[in-house]
Amino acid sequence: MLIDKITSRQNPLIKRFRDVRQGQERHLILIEGVRLIEEAINAQLHFEVVVYTDRLHNTERGQKLYDQLLKLSCRGALVTEPIMLAMSDVSSPQGVAAIAHLPYASMDDAINKPVPLVVIAHQLQDPGNIGTIIRTAEAVGADSLITTLGTVNPFNLKALRAAMGAAFRLPIILSIKVPQVLEFCQTSGLQIVTASTKGQTEYTKFDWKLPTALILGSEADGIDKFIEKAAKENISIPMAKPVESLNVATASAILLYEAARQRQFQFSEVS
Repeated sequence: MLIDKITSRQNPLIKRFRDVRQGQERHLILIEGVRLIEEAINAQLHFEVVVYTDRLHNTERGQKLYDQLLKLSCRGALVTEPIMLAMSDVSSPQGVAAIAHLPYASMDDAINKPVPLVVIAHQLQDPGNIGTIIRTAEAVGADSLITTLGTVNPFNLKALRAAMGAAFRLPIILSIKVPQVLEFCQTSGLQIVTASTKGQTEYTKFDWKLPTALILGSEADGIDKFIEKAAKENISIPMAKPVESLNVATASAILLYEAARQRQFQFSEVS
């Protein structure tokens, strides 16, 4: 890593970080903080540029990360704390940030196990929720996560923080039209299951041992009729009154761990 020193707020690199943070370069993602950059390095993401402050050397973990960064084939920049703050998405930056290439996955990467479990996020809007769903999906050994058009970007910083590195490892296929998703499920032999408070079958009584696609809709809008018609089952999670619904990330964890339980927790490493 070749290292420059940047002291001016007018440096074009600052604008570039802001542009990437705002999603203006869709093939790139912004990563901040020691933990996420460690995870990105371990996942072998392609880094374009890394910026850091002297504060990175203040801890043993930070120094170890710095030594790893020196081995990367990308641009590096030592910046002042005010400049890091101008680049950052948070009010208290950890002293290191990077621009990396978006991990790419296509529909061909959506299935990698003999009895697949695919999670489909349909028009979810909260980045924290989708990040948590990604983390849970990896934890239960799901094959992949597919997002439909209109779903929040799972690679924005808030989602990445919630996913805790899982978004760099689990295949994530972005912004697929609903008819294409349903056709993929049909041709791949995946039973489609949705969940709602009006579901006819309790989630523990559904057969998760078959190849399955779990479609998760937003709390506000739920699943549209087109998807419901294609679903094999609309399942429910029992709740005590007066509770009417669960947060979608919480519901996904309950459903996916039931799937893992029925599959006897036969996890394998996500490729």
